[in-house]
Amino acid sequence: MNGDKFLRPGFLGLFLLALLAFFLGACRQPEVQVSAGSLEQKAREIHKKIVTVDTHCDTAMMLLRGNWNPAERHDPEAPGSGKVDLPRMKEGGLDAEFFAAFVGQGPRTEQGYAQARKRTEELIQAVKNMVQANSSLIGLALNPEDAYRLKKQNKLIAFLGIENGYAIGRDLGLVKYFYDQGVRYITLCHSSDNDICDSSTDRAEPEDKGLSDFGRQVVRECNRVGIIIDISHASDRSFFDVLEASAAPIIASHSCVRAVCDNPRNLTDDMIKALAAKGGVIQICFLSAYVKPPQP
Repeated sequence: MNGDKFLRPGFLGLFLLALLAFFLGACRQPEVQVSAGSLEQKAREIHKKIVTVDTHCDTAMMLLRGNWNPAERHDPEAPGSGKVDLPRMKEGGLDAEFFAAFVGQGPRTEQGYAQARKRTEELIQAVKNMVQANSSLIGLALNPEDAYRLKKQNKLIAFLGIENGYAIGRDLGLVKYFYDQGVRYITLCHSSDNDICDSSTDRAEPEDKGLSDFGRQVVRECNRVGIIIDISHASDRSFFDVLEASAAPIIASHSCVRAVCDNPRNLTDDMIKALAAKGGVIQICFLSAYVKPPQP
């Protein structure tokens, strides 16, 4: 199986190490007062020992603008500055970033599928061009060994993902095609239903039909080739259908907690527990609508 090397527990362990280190530290002698300086130093020491991974950013879209340089530090408060650039990755102790090739949901027609595929290919190439142009700072990783090697070389790590399975349309062969292009996760849907599964935010179709028959084929093919399945944006039924159908752990690359903020994009406690029971990972999305309940 092509993807066993990538999907084995060692890879998902990259995501879990930071959380484990944090909780182990947090459980020790909470009554002891520690200065802010020593806490920061402790955090830096932890960062040196582990590979920290952010599983989703939309920086790839910035790369297509032509006038945005990822090697320059951008003011996070400035409009259009983006959330991730290489200097800020270094400053923040972020070793690895999944650069998502995002395509919005369009018509489920042959023309729509072709346009989505073309856009996805352009975004993937933009990330590869960025890595090549800044090869002294960052490298593309296709497996855990690549990530650890780049970490030892004091380089940043780029992974590739696709946000919205609309990019493959109804062509199952595109799963392997995009794997060969370096893609290592696919977010199955976005803000609307597609041919793979239902979305958590599609208001045009209130019935939650979950994972389609074609979607089950996509899940099996992702498992076969070694692409991680991402269920952020998926409906509740889609989430549980995918969790049951997948032979490998799945992730929620940018989701939050519904018990904290009642938003359909977020996961319930039962969903989070079920995800953990299957070896999966959730990473929090710092978007106010997902972490802060609306004011009355």
